[in-house]
Amino acid sequence: MTNDDLVLSILDNSNYNEISGSMTEFVRTYVEKLVTDVSLYVDSSIVVENIETVDKYKAGQELSQDITGVPSAYSAIDGEPDVLVQFAEQYAKLGIDSFDILAKEALLDFLNLHNGLFIVLLSKLNLCELSLNAPKQNEYLNITTEVNGKITIIPIRFAFGTVKFLLYELPGSEDLAK
Repeated sequence: MTNDDLVLSILDNSNYNEISGSMTEFVRTYVEKLVTDVSLYVDSSIVVENIETVDKYKAGQELSQDITGVPSAYSAIDGEPDVLVQFAEQYAKLGIDSFDILAKEALLDFLNLHNGLFIVLLSKLNLCELSLNAPKQNEYLNITTEVNGKITIIPIRFAFGTVKFLLYELPGSEDLAK
């Protein structure tokens, strides 16, 4: 099975096919690339749970990165600290065993890796040219979208728990990415 077949199989077992028609091309590409990167760099035995679009989200952790340009977006990782520790260890393989600065840096490194590969893919597909701000961490995240904006929550379940990836395509930019 090729990696593309694996990604399609993973997405087929979620609600992705049902809701992808209501997503912009930007968001669809982000979800597909995220599943590819998680399966390549962290664990291929994953399940994408039901993807949601919400107007408000309050996270326990803020591990985020801004994608700048047109369209602009905000991406983040959230989850229970013990689950995030396991994700960080699976990715970095550095003996991470607590939710400390090393775990947070590994999580931000994964987010930066994924977002970097994502914007390179968009450029290669001639969809748009984007750049990234430095990843950041704060205590917690509380985003509320405007009327036109939506927060896409992509929960990915591992044997050790679920990690939520967030993508908030900034209002006004979604029409440009269709």
